[in-house]
Amino acid sequence: MNKGNLSARKVACRAVFALGCFVFIQLVGARGARAESPRKVEGFELLGMVGYGAVVRESTHHPFGVTAGVDFGYTWPVGLRIGTDASYGLGRRIENSNRQGEVYTTHATCFMWGASVGYDESLSSAFRLRGAIDGGLAVQFDDGAAPLFYVGPKGALIWQHRAFEFGLQAKYLWSAPSTFQVGLMGGTRF
Repeated sequence: MNKGNLSARKVACRAVFALGCFVFIQLVGARGARAESPRKVEGFELLGMVGYGAVVRESTHHPFGVTAGVDFGYTWPVGLRIGTDASYGLGRRIENSNRQGEVYTTHATCFMWGASVGYDESLSSAFRLRGAIDGGLAVQFDDGAAPLFYVGPKGALIWQHRAFEFGLQAKYLWSAPSTFQVGLMGGTRF
């Protein structure tokens, strides 16, 4: 019996077994670390938004313009997200003329508050894609207050770094007038 060959075979088998165990532990450990990572989708988030809203068709009212707001929501582990948001559109000045030809200036602004139901999909460990449907109440301030309802789709690309989130979002609001809004958002997940 040659103990040198037998010993080499045992050493090789043990090395392969140890290497297999090492790889298995690394894979299971990495998977568990990803599940507990700070880039999780689940939880509450608070975001601030800054953007611009433009009227899609020609209208005498342009109540959106530069828009600032906040968004608060909760995302379940499966990716379902329910949230609420509020924003204020600074609007813009518009010169109109009446039937006698006299020119007058109006400044329309808008306050919006609503809810959204959507879904967050992880693209990678740092990026998420969000799709949602928004609906709510918009109050336009011109020479008076004119409330109206809006509904529309919203999409966002979100980059998460630890507990902080930054992203780009776009939404379309069917209302009077219909509006397309694009903006930047940033905030925290807790």
